[in-house]
Amino acid sequence: MKIDVNKFTINDYLGHEFICDCGRTHSTCLEKVAVKEYVKDDIADFLHKHSYHTIYLIEDTNTKQAFGAQLEAFLNKQGFVVDTVCLLGDVVPDEEAVFTIFANLQRRYDYILGVGSGTLNDLSKFISFKLQLDYGIVATAPSMDGFASVGAALITHDLKTTYDCHVPTAIFGDLNVLANAPLEMIKAGLGDIVGKYSCLVDWKISHIINEEYYCPTIVEMVYKSIQEVVENADGVLKRDKKAVKAITEALIETGMAMGFVGNSRPASGSEHHVSHYWEMKFLFAHRKAVFHGTKVGLATPGVIALWKQLAKEDIDFDGCKAKVASFDQKAWERCVRDHFEGAAQGVIELEQKAGKNDIEKAKQRIDHIQKHWDTIKDVIVNELPDPVKIIQILKAIDAPYRPIDVGIEDSLVKDSLILAKEVRVRYGLLQLLWDLGYLDAYSQDFVDFYKGIK
Repeated sequence: MKIDVNKFTINDYLGHEFICDCGRTHSTCLEKVAVKEYVKDDIADFLHKHSYHTIYLIEDTNTKQAFGAQLEAFLNKQGFVVDTVCLLGDVVPDEEAVFTIFANLQRRYDYILGVGSGTLNDLSKFISFKLQLDYGIVATAPSMDGFASVGAALITHDLKTTYDCHVPTAIFGDLNVLANAPLEMIKAGLGDIVGKYSCLVDWKISHIINEEYYCPTIVEMVYKSIQEVVENADGVLKRDKKAVKAITEALIETGMAMGFVGNSRPASGSEHHVSHYWEMKFLFAHRKAVFHGTKVGLATPGVIALWKQLAKEDIDFDGCKAKVASFDQKAWERCVRDHFEGAAQGVIELEQKAGKNDIEKAKQRIDHIQKHWDTIKDVIVNELPDPVKIIQILKAIDAPYRPIDVGIEDSLVKDSLILAKEVRVRYGLLQLLWDLGYLDAYSQDFVDFYKGIK
């Protein structure tokens, strides 16, 4: 069986193995997706079907009020044994949160059920994986794309780290709850989706330069999700359920795309790396967190603008190789320690394993960039929207569209372009600019792009 992106709905991707033209077979362990009104019966039916009797429900104070309390009462009436841990305050997916969840275990459980969005999903995914239990997530806000992915993004030793775990066996979302989520979270979900424009180009260009695995069918699947969200974006401010459903299902489908590929390539690129760097710096400074999707949406037009700028460059490739040959590892380590604080050692060790800044490897990549430069330019010109289009989408839903709108100052914007590539081993715009010796200069252009937006 093959994927038919134009005909498939979200549940058509479940329960099948797809033989793909990319040479791989795609499948997911996700068994059930229900995004609809009045979803509690679907949850109970799924639990009964699989003989899950004892349930460990993970929530926080906000998601308890939104849906968790009524879900727990409903499941108890249905005869399930439900124990609940409610995380207090502004929950960070760190060692403290993980310990709290483990410390509240009371018995052997059949199933873990998270109630929430990004943080609760990551924690439920990680805990269930460690306990070797299946888990499901009941979404209370359509704010990020990790629902169906294998990775759990946690903060360990002050460094955001994605742990390979497993996908949920079920994802539920009650449209009455989702549509009444904080509006900023709904906007964040849209922001996460528009970020796919830039990440898909990162992936394709890495395929061209590095011969990295690439699947056009999965790319088409993600583009369809983007299109559905953009076409319904005008319903966000009205909390229109069609718009909310489009965002929620797009977030789930992009998570499924990650599962099909086996990593986050279809959904995360340079715009996410910049977002992660902003997130870490806010964490170090004990500043209130900004929603992940909000930051991704903010970073996306700036990343696209730099791609467009790069396509117009008359590149001296010999000069690029001479510049990269002057890379000073010790100076780089000092810079990392200055900016990454408690996470610095983890960043340095990551580079020691990956060798992405290795001079000889960089020279080889520069040769490949030169060889394929015309193809790379065609991808940039033809497959990326005008960054102004992204700004217009964000403005239309009254979402932040400049980093300063959420307190990200110019100095942090500039530093993020230089340093964000160090948080992940993933080739894209940022590493390519480093290879060519353009990263420092483009960091000021990154700042100037946002300062030029009115």
